[in-house]
Amino acid sequence: MEHVRLPDIQMTFTEDGAVFLRSGSSGIGAKAPPFVTAILAMCSSPMSRETIGERLGPAAAQAYDQLVELGLLTTVESAGETPVIFGNYAGIEVHRRMLMDDVRTELYRQGLCSVIQPGDVVIDAGSGTGILATMAAIAGARKVYAIEKTDMARVIHAVAKASGVGDVVEVIQGDISKVQVPEKARVIVHELFGAWALAEGFMPNLSRCAENNLTEDGVLVPGCITLWLAPLREAPPILLHPFRRRSHGLDLTPLLPEARSRASLLFANENHVGTPARVADLHLPCRGVFSAEIELEGPCEALVGWFDLQLAPKVSLPTGPLDPDTHWRQSVIPLSLPPGRHRIRVHGGPDPGDFSSLMVTFDGDGIRQDVCFR
Repeated sequence: MEHVRLPDIQMTFTEDGAVFLRSGSSGIGAKAPPFVTAILAMCSSPMSRETIGERLGPAAAQAYDQLVELGLLTTVESAGETPVIFGNYAGIEVHRRMLMDDVRTELYRQGLCSVIQPGDVVIDAGSGTGILATMAAIAGARKVYAIEKTDMARVIHAVAKASGVGDVVEVIQGDISKVQVPEKARVIVHELFGAWALAEGFMPNLSRCAENNLTEDGVLVPGCITLWLAPLREAPPILLHPFRRRSHGLDLTPLLPEARSRASLLFANENHVGTPARVADLHLPCRGVFSAEIELEGPCEALVGWFDLQLAPKVSLPTGPLDPDTHWRQSVIPLSLPPGRHRIRVHGGPDPGDFSSLMVTFDGDGIRQDVCFR
């Protein structure tokens, strides 16, 4: 039988030379010897135990079995099931990180207070803990439908009741792309954003939710995303430094090509950020596809991407290196540029092989690189 790795495995190199593997969607974590990273790299596409053993040796075949037993390698069918990503949002840990983001919470509150009118019907699409649904009710909505697919739906009514608006918020456990509420809403609020805004793959579902449930004069909060890119003169060491030659004959440089194809969520050093370029303004709902030609000034060791959310006409939530920190951080892209001014074409859209990822192509001045945002 063939297996593939879980799509969200993260690796941390420990001081004793091992690696710690973790999947947020499944809650699985394990410490492993460094050569296991080669197995996981190969299992980005379906691989059998026999193939791993032939290419990497008997010890790798045994490690393959252990990864399957742990659940870090799974069947192709299970890896493709959408509940994997939704399961991640059923745990309190991911919500702890978001609820600690007071910048996000306060600006969303201001945006809702600015947009909601007395008597409005509001949908909170992907409600999570129900914080936005509850804030919408407190802002004066007559009725709020909190739609949440995961088991986190069980806590939403308790949050609304404890906040004094339990009679306004109605919880619907279901898929936002399929649920039709009893009455059209004038406002849909949503917070489904990932790396460089689009990496959660939410656009198709949000579009269907709006098509099914939004009035003709209705609004989305936020209603527009602005994407930015800037050169980063010095890349954070964690970006590529782990994938190097080490002592005792250990060579991790074969992992560099894959490392260069992935953006990392980091806080970019504001002192190293060059002049930013505005990549795209995406008015919601939309397909989540964009193309632009921008100019960036080198030299730089990486690029940094961030986004602004337009929550209301006078309320914006920026996430850049010079702005107050949010849980989104910034997306640091391992793409270096030589000295001079560079004209680069940027094209992005959903990854055809993984609905929860954003694939972006950078092309120009002798550079062509595909980078995955996840």
